[in-house]
Amino acid sequence: MTTRYIDGVAIHSLGTGPPVVLLHANGGDHHDFDAVSEELGRHATVHSIDWPGHGDSDAVPDPSACVFADLLPELLEQLDDGPFVLVGNSVGGFAALRAAARRPDLVRGLVLVNAGGFTPRLPTTFLACRLFGWKRVAPIAMRLLPRLYLRRNTDAVAEVRRRMDIASRVPDRVRAFASIWRSFTAGDHDARPDAAHCSVPTVLVWGTRDPILPWPIDGRRARKALPNAQLIKFPCGHQSHVEMPEAFLTETIGFISGPG
Repeated sequence: MTTRYIDGVAIHSLGTGPPVVLLHANGGDHHDFDAVSEELGRHATVHSIDWPGHGDSDAVPDPSACVFADLLPELLEQLDDGPFVLVGNSVGGFAALRAAARRPDLVRGLVLVNAGGFTPRLPTTFLACRLFGWKRVAPIAMRLLPRLYLRRNTDAVAEVRRRMDIASRVPDRVRAFASIWRSFTAGDHDARPDAAHCSVPTVLVWGTRDPILPWPIDGRRARKALPNAQLIKFPCGHQSHVEMPEAFLTETIGFISGPG
């Protein structure tokens, strides 16, 4: 694996073939895809991005879901081997969908894994986002939430939980985590307008036991917004690529290697 930096953003690359970009969830880093990245690298050139304030990337003031979404096309342009298949989980899925809708020249396909931006704007949602975005609660949430939204007990899941526990003790990581949770209440954190303008081949992957973005609410709203997407449901939580990597690869590797 090689690592390069684009404006302070770390991008870790391996493999050869059609280019694929992996986009992790809030609080994580490129290691969230460790269970699948090596096998993907046998079929594609895999670029794993650490969002600002995460992993090996520099911290930035006030990171947000929309800041990441606006940043992504700039990173893809400088990677300069696209168009890309974007594999995005949670906030990474939100950013991937916006990039595909607004810069379709850079994107040849999407794999959206429990993507953000489809949550109804309810008072309870607003309160939860503000609670997890409170500086005193954020470190606790970083340790607790992976124990709730990762529903299978595997070595890969244990490793993600361990890394989030470590990250919860790093001030810059905690600030980024909290800032992004607060950003989920912003009016422009809505994936549906971009879904309506998305014309690239798309796979919608959803872990049906996810308590953070549950299938009956967020998943069905995503499905309604993306009626032409291929739908794959897994009996797991928020990160099927961590919880069920073999099944994830079996169902998606052909698309990831070369959609269309």
